[in-house]
Amino acid sequence: MKTQKSARLARVLMAASALGLCAPALAQNAAAQNVPDTKAVLGHEVGEDYYLANYEDSVRYFQALAKASDRIKLFESGKTTHGKTYVYAVISSPENIANFDKYKAISKRLGDARGLTDAEAKKLAAESPIIVHIDGGMHASEVSDHQLPLALAHKLLSAKNDAEVDGILKNVILVLWPTLNPDGQDMVVDWYRKQRGTKWETSRTPWLYQEYVGHDNNRDGYMLNMKESQVVNATEQEYAPVIWYSQHQVAPFPARIWVPPFADPVSSNINPLMRIWTNAIGTNIMTRMETEGKPGAIAQARFDNWFPGFLDYIHVFRNTISFFTETAHDSATPKTWKVEDFPKSQQDLKAQIMYPHPWKGGEWHLKNSVDYMLTASMSVLETAQKYRETLLFNRYQAGRDTIAAAKDGPSAYVIPADQVDVPEAASLAQLMISHGLDVMKTSAPTAIGGTTYAAGSWVIPMDQPFAGLARELFDAQKYPDAILGGDGNPADLPYDVTGWTLPMQMGVKVDKIAQPLDAAARASLTKVPAAAAPAGGVTGTGSTFLVDRRVNNSYRVLNAALAAGGKASWSEGQIALTGLSPDAMGKIAAQYGVSASAAAGAPAGEAVRKGRVALYRPWGSNIDEGWTRWLLEQYQFAPKSLYNADVKAGLAGKYDTIILPDMSAPGKSRPGDTAPAADFESKYKGPLASLMDGFSPNQMPAPYAGGIGEDGANKLKDFVKNGGTLVALNNASDAVIDLFDLPVTNILKDAKADFFFCSGALLQVNLTPGTKVAAGMPLDPIVMFERGPAFETKPGFKGEVLASYAPTGNPLRSGVLLHPEAIQGKAAAVVVEYGKGKVYLYGFRPQWRAQSHGAYKLLFNTLYAGK
Repeated sequence: MKTQKSARLARVLMAASALGLCAPALAQNAAAQNVPDTKAVLGHEVGEDYYLANYEDSVRYFQALAKASDRIKLFESGKTTHGKTYVYAVISSPENIANFDKYKAISKRLGDARGLTDAEAKKLAAESPIIVHIDGGMHASEVSDHQLPLALAHKLLSAKNDAEVDGILKNVILVLWPTLNPDGQDMVVDWYRKQRGTKWETSRTPWLYQEYVGHDNNRDGYMLNMKESQVVNATEQEYAPVIWYSQHQVAPFPARIWVPPFADPVSSNINPLMRIWTNAIGTNIMTRMETEGKPGAIAQARFDNWFPGFLDYIHVFRNTISFFTETAHDSATPKTWKVEDFPKSQQDLKAQIMYPHPWKGGEWHLKNSVDYMLTASMSVLETAQKYRETLLFNRYQAGRDTIAAAKDGPSAYVIPADQVDVPEAASLAQLMISHGLDVMKTSAPTAIGGTTYAAGSWVIPMDQPFAGLARELFDAQKYPDAILGGDGNPADLPYDVTGWTLPMQMGVKVDKIAQPLDAAARASLTKVPAAAAPAGGVTGTGSTFLVDRRVNNSYRVLNAALAAGGKASWSEGQIALTGLSPDAMGKIAAQYGVSASAAAGAPAGEAVRKGRVALYRPWGSNIDEGWTRWLLEQYQFAPKSLYNADVKAGLAGKYDTIILPDMSAPGKSRPGDTAPAADFESKYKGPLASLMDGFSPNQMPAPYAGGIGEDGANKLKDFVKNGGTLVALNNASDAVIDLFDLPVTNILKDAKADFFFCSGALLQVNLTPGTKVAAGMPLDPIVMFERGPAFETKPGFKGEVLASYAPTGNPLRSGVLLHPEAIQGKAAAVVVEYGKGKVYLYGFRPQWRAQSHGAYKLLFNTLYAGK
């Protein structure tokens, strides 16, 4: 009875406290713990000018905190690309940490919603703390991000007699990651330390701060290509946070911090509660900034909520409130800003609805940025603890309502087993499983929605809590009418790409089922823990092995067979392999889920070998280079990185094919930038200026300054003249047209949005039958067009038009495209004869972010040489 009375009293006190009717909550009596600050452990204060902690420093400090306090526990979770171990901290009361597994299970249970009643969900919400994720960002050049966790951990663990912190520790379990990009943090900090005291002190690293994708590590959220994305995605699902908050930089200058609400558009596949709470949390941050005398908070501005591929946002489809903030000044070197440095439109310092207290300029330090992030983080934790029960119950509501929405259709998506590229179909089904969706498999031919599907087909029912992600990734994207003008143009141009429909990108057939799944169909379905293509292998007898060239993995098989000593020839539809035993061939085919047919007799078709492939690797952060390098490595093309010095040294006899990744014009310094600006203007224009001149000596130390120069340009021309193949992707094509003086015009060169605009959408092209690149491809593939060129040939053109846009109609299949008439009938890809060699010009990226699987062969087919 005494225990029941005490429990009842505790509940009354908690309720009274929530209503503001009693004194602040009692301190949690962990105040006596002696928690070290960073100076005691690392020799420096957090936010100290000219000092950045690297990842090892961050982990060392977290380890010191864990030794000193029982309110923090460390966990490990997987490896990075460079082999570093992910470490994160759980910070809460000792009781909550001891019961972390229990509370993780409750959060997962509420997120799933199936089998729960409202009353049961409310009971679970009442008895559990709320799990909140905060991290030190993933864009390593945004250096304040990875310093914030040190400050936040110290504040929470060292607080004594602090009612707010005590309330947070009692009601919130904070999962705090030092960074989502340990490799990058070390790269950037090491570079800063080496350049400290030189004129390049604030320069950027001359390489990607994630081995392959750099800044695009936050564009891999749904595709999960990178190891880091896979680890973060899987670990997040283990502890199922109600809130996910990531740090970013920089805010739109001169604002000091950007916070939600996001700008429109926003996906309708997200539960409304997720959108509403994101807005509320953002305005709470803004309020706390003002309370603490921190001006310069801005909302909406340029960050929209449309593209789902952000690693710090994809969790919203699992009914986790997911968002980021963007804080000013991404450097440990202080800087002073005057009002006259501001954009003209901001110099009057007038308040706006979403920028209510403009910053007036002044001196800014790393510590200022960390302090703003700390205020934002404390605001998020304050909101979480104040509205704990509501937030937990709303998580359940979101799942419940998503399940209920299935009655309005669609009821399911089906990935048929009997399609051309089954391994790709399997990889799409597996992607759904990796994101926490239930994927079923037909055990026999099954009638679903009026169509009979073969055994082994994958079915994703929509009456499950995370079904919004399937709709988001499988359906075509169309901008909401509410933000389109009367002429169909968006009021504001998009922040990222506007269309990404995965079945279109991957060349996988997916059927959308409108009718409800009946009992007979459900009886044929079995949930699968993983999706894999049927086992590959060899059928038949003979010494020649035939593989269907339409299957992407046939190129993996081809390269593996050549590496094992086999020989190859190919025709438009198949690859023939010889020189391998049936056992060796069977192992290769099985490894990649590909069926090979053995046949007698000599192989038909053109004899081929894997070409010696070089990939141009400019200094700086060329993300397309990294994606291309990663993709070619996955398919065992073993590309050689080609630096500026390598080009200048000569290319003759070293390579068969050289790839130039997408490149843009040299970036111009913007108001608020901390990196040094270029100290000369290239005589070249557009992407050619980047290729020829690279970074100026003011921006980078030797040997990272400069481009290929005139000498390198001549070597590149000689390479092609003497029989080499040059492949230029997207805007690299524009550079090559100018450099080689090719008889081709980029009709979109310098085009303004009132003539043509496409920041990233899926367009259909028509391939010319019988060309080298069309082999194994459908003749009407869908490609990702992202601010690229389109071509017309000029008199004297020798070569072929490889792909073109239809002469009438709109090629748009998903996303936003303005003025399609500008490219009607124009070439999307051409090959131009140049001396004894060839230049391939692609007006799109066939390997875009390693997502455009259905277009890969347009690149792969250029990478082989004849015997």
